[in-house]
Amino acid sequence: MSLLLPKKKKKKIVLFLCTGDTCRGPMAQGYMKKAMEERGIKDIEIKTAGIMTSHGLIPTQEATLVMRNADVDINGHRSAVLTEVLIRKADLILGMSPLQTQYAKRLSEEAIGKTYLLKEYAESDLKNYQINDPMGATLEVYKRVYREMKLAIDKMLDTKEFFAGPAATKAKKKTATASRKKSSDGKSPSRSRTSKSKTSGNSKSTRTTASRSRRKATAS
Repeated sequence: MSLLLPKKKKKKIVLFLCTGDTCRGPMAQGYMKKAMEERGIKDIEIKTAGIMTSHGLIPTQEATLVMRNADVDINGHRSAVLTEVLIRKADLILGMSPLQTQYAKRLSEEAIGKTYLLKEYAESDLKNYQINDPMGATLEVYKRVYREMKLAIDKMLDTKEFFAGPAATKAKKKTATASRKKSSDGKSPSRSRTSKSKTSGNSKSTRTTASRSRRKATAS
């Protein structure tokens, strides 16, 4: 008799897109892995790709330094070229600028409906959706780019249903149910007190009427 082993749950895949996959991509991937670990999110895999790059490039020194200061090691990252296979396997594709998202949609129709700008999807900056390429810029520019991505990733993880696993979804429903019950219970005593007050008032009125009747009969 063969034992039926439970099927391993398929992880959802988030694909970060940038130009060379040596700056923004590895920084976003590195921080998001750390942020998910802190939140206990385990059913999501993070990948990166560039639209104008080659395979195997290492992150820039500036990107590595910025992430090291954030307690994230991206030294092991190697660049990858965006392909139709990566697009097909991804559940969510997040670009840094319109150049990448438009390229992905032109490369494969399967990108349509699941490809967004990172800040647009996260709704972290409604005035400027683009995260500029820091390649060749100063360390301060890299730091600013990292802060923009960090803000977007934190908000995305905390507010988007896509990142809520079964446990988180169940907990959210439980909290909502408890809140509704508490609200309902809060109204009940009020209604009970009102009803009790009305009953008490009616009884008092009845006793007063009876007393007056007795006095009137005695006087007669």
